[in-house]
Amino acid sequence: MAALDAELDAFAESSWEENQLREGAERVLPEPVPAASIGRHAVVEQNGRVYRMAAPSQNGQSTGGLSGSDFDGGALGGRVHREDGRPVPGAVLTLVDHGGRQVARANSAADGGYAITAPETGDYVLIVSAMGHQPTAVNVPVGQRPHRLDLTLVGSGELSGVVRTAGPGVPLPGATVTLTDPRGEVVGSAVTGGDGTYVCRGVVSGVYTLVAVAGHMRPSATTLTVPDSGVLRHDIELATMAVLAGSAWAEGSRAVPDVLVSVLDAAGQVTATARTDENGRYVVTDLPEGQYTVVARGYPPVTGQVTVSGGEVAHDVRLGYEIEDRR
Repeated sequence: MAALDAELDAFAESSWEENQLREGAERVLPEPVPAASIGRHAVVEQNGRVYRMAAPSQNGQSTGGLSGSDFDGGALGGRVHREDGRPVPGAVLTLVDHGGRQVARANSAADGGYAITAPETGDYVLIVSAMGHQPTAVNVPVGQRPHRLDLTLVGSGELSGVVRTAGPGVPLPGATVTLTDPRGEVVGSAVTGGDGTYVCRGVVSGVYTLVAVAGHMRPSATTLTVPDSGVLRHDIELATMAVLAGSAWAEGSRAVPDVLVSVLDAAGQVTATARTDENGRYVVTDLPEGQYTVVARGYPPVTGQVTVSGGEVAHDVRLGYEIEDRR
């Protein structure tokens, strides 16, 4: 018993629990855990007895001791967290022997910390489950000394939907859908199939930003809240972006290269610019629908009005000088 007392004293950090161990504390919690202790302690059931155990902190050290006078063997503790490092509170941890018999049970605290004990040293299986996550099971050896084991749970939910064009509602294949958490970390991505559907698996509850991108379409970004079940359906509509293309001509129907073409929106702000190539051609991509003014820098400058409504819009400009007179 002297060796057992020494082991328990080394495991305990809280003076209250050390005193309780020396004085022979009751096997059942003597009083409710104070609200200030929530997140620092875990309740453990072992062979029909209830113990209060300290949940290890994030640095791997125990934040308290054990209550119970019949603790035989080592303790197992650590943190239960998600893939992104966030804690998983309320996870259920069950310790079973290799005969399938339950020998201990515990719940993770608010910070994901847990502690669980076995009735004796040996090899066990630790089963961990939590709402919205895939359960996991690991082989654990339990010895005379406390052992730390952090556990990662993967989300069991999924975010799905259909990406369509705005208005007609035509499904968009090949669109890229990206899901990021509040820190900007990418937690899921998918490419839509031929019917425009996408699925991001392994999602857990929380707030996310969903971004959809497709060729010649205006990108879409929205904030979503995934429920506790981890399952959410969200359809996305993308507005069409148009292509403005044309040629610059001089008198005599000669193509003019290296002409600066500017596209101004309804407010007179420059939306895009392009220069004509050696064949006098220019192309401006990804223009939202609307009314624009096209200005070609000639001598004098030439302006024209164009309406963009999706797809490719053609607009030629004719400069008011002969090529040999160009300066």
